[in-house]
Amino acid sequence: MTDTSAFFHCSLTPRFTDLDTWRHVNNSRIYQLHQEARVLAHLELFGADAWFSDDVRLRPLRCITDFRRVTWYGSDVKAEIRVQACDTDSYRVRSDLFQNGEHVGTQQALMGAYQNGQRVELPAATRERLQSVAEGDAEALPAADYVDRVSSVINFPVTQQLTTRYADLDADSQRSEAALARYMEQARFGAIRHLDLGGLGILIASMDVSYLHFRAGWKTVDLRAGINRIGNSSFVFTGCATSEHGLQAVANSVMVVIDQASSRPAPIPDVLREQLNTLKI
Repeated sequence: MTDTSAFFHCSLTPRFTDLDTWRHVNNSRIYQLHQEARVLAHLELFGADAWFSDDVRLRPLRCITDFRRVTWYGSDVKAEIRVQACDTDSYRVRSDLFQNGEHVGTQQALMGAYQNGQRVELPAATRERLQSVAEGDAEALPAADYVDRVSSVINFPVTQQLTTRYADLDADSQRSEAALARYMEQARFGAIRHLDLGGLGILIASMDVSYLHFRAGWKTVDLRAGINRIGNSSFVFTGCATSEHGLQAVANSVMVVIDQASSRPAPIPDVLREQLNTLKI
């Protein structure tokens, strides 16, 4: 059930093209539903033309997305947005998604301002408007130590190159948030596609992405990935995308092994665990 205390509510419709091979809404598309709801709330605050900027641009510094339940095609998704806190150089936005009365996902977005590709403080008028709706209550995010971990790894077990596309650019001609989130998915898939699951399935439970910059680029992007933790029924992928401007995005993704009949978590069998160990960093 949605919370009427949120300052912004909207309804979003999953598309057939949002589905993946598991026949539910793909995780990167769910990420985009969070982004779309966040942008619509931004327009509510700053006006109908605020979806682009030729000056200071607001972009995520970090997004933690929790996929609470599977999201399906054929039913609208209700979204609610709240600004939790706002400081001089950043602010926090929380989005919650609901489908058929169930809470299906949450995203915590730490937002910042860029000008000419460099971090700047929030413009005074922007900060004042955000503070007018901010709840003033945001829990500290966990440390993004996976970014340092990526920087220290010399050889990743999975590497691939991705050709950049015109569609990867956003309305401000920068490599988009959505494209970078898809890059993180592709980095994971480069390893997952080689796993023998023995009839089991895999779902993503959460994805924590740090964005280091949003500069455009036309050269190939290097994707690297490996596993940094293996648990009883889950494991954690760490992946990154490097462009001609250096490291651009890094992500930690928690993957859960499930029994496909019950859709419940299942212990990782020994054969699969051995395969995962070969991917450790």
